[in-house]
Amino acid sequence: MKPKTLVLMGVAIACGLGASYMTSRLLAERNTDDDPKVSVLVAKKNLNTGEIIRNPDEWFQEKKVVRGDEPKDAIDNLEALKSRVLKHNLRVGDHVTPDDLFGDKDGFGLDVVIPDNYRAMGVRVNAESSGSGWAVRPLSRVDVFSTVRSASDKTTYSQILLENVLVLAADTEMRRDDSGKPINAQVVILALKPEDAIKVTLARSLGEISLALRKFSARDKTSETKLTAERLKNGDGATSEDPPETVSSKQPEVTPPPATVTPPVVVQQKPDDDPEPKQQLTRLERTVSEGGQTRVEVFWLNDRGEVVNAESTAIGAHPPRPGDVTDPKNK
Repeated sequence: MKPKTLVLMGVAIACGLGASYMTSRLLAERNTDDDPKVSVLVAKKNLNTGEIIRNPDEWFQEKKVVRGDEPKDAIDNLEALKSRVLKHNLRVGDHVTPDDLFGDKDGFGLDVVIPDNYRAMGVRVNAESSGSGWAVRPLSRVDVFSTVRSASDKTTYSQILLENVLVLAADTEMRRDDSGKPINAQVVILALKPEDAIKVTLARSLGEISLALRKFSARDKTSETKLTAERLKNGDGATSEDPPETVSSKQPEVTPPPATVTPPVVVQQKPDDDPEPKQQLTRLERTVSEGGQTRVEVFWLNDRGEVVNAESTAIGAHPPRPGDVTDPKNK
């Protein structure tokens, strides 16, 4: 067979395969388009446990899926989500089912809405420490402040103890007022990790706890979180350093008992063997008790009352002898 004929046959085969591939794709797409589809609702953004769905169209959107492939019990009606409370966290693209929601008629307690690995802890507040009730509304996010007072400006401080904390309830109320008004509560229930619950427990015993309301969906963090009274009076700002120890947390300083000193007494006079003595030395001795230890101090005085030598010996040691003292006249 001629080469030219072979080339033409190859081209014909390639064209036939290409046409077959394109035809199969067109048929597959046509079949897919013709398959019946249904709509399900999926989350537009990440949503947290306990949030109330007031405007479903802002948080959810429709997604088309082939009938039969849709998630079981997936909700497809935005009105079915209105005023419902999320029981579980949802990520972007997650579908929502009745099992993910609490309803107005559903009976559920505080133990159900606590996020996983968190604890519910009550903190006593008043109108001032709760922002006139705005910071205690359920599902709000707050920062927790701790203030400790002491006798010193250096150890009196305020700090941001925790940030972005979820409010679970105000007194016994787990839902906000439909009118959006603040809540007059005496105790706010916070969702805390166990290690944060320890911090709040200790902070309550040391001083005051205050809450600051965060903007909805705010996730910012503060780096300079501590301020002492001394820095405040000096016009300085907060720092990231740990607050100083409070007076109550320091170990009490033990003041040593005052030293007990016996009056010096003349013990003996050192003999002078020089045929022509130039001076007579006098030995004075006193006992000193200080810090649980006792020692003997010895002074040698010349005839003018001047100290020419001094020694100190702990009780139990061999006392100094007159011959051990250097006589100034022998220098």
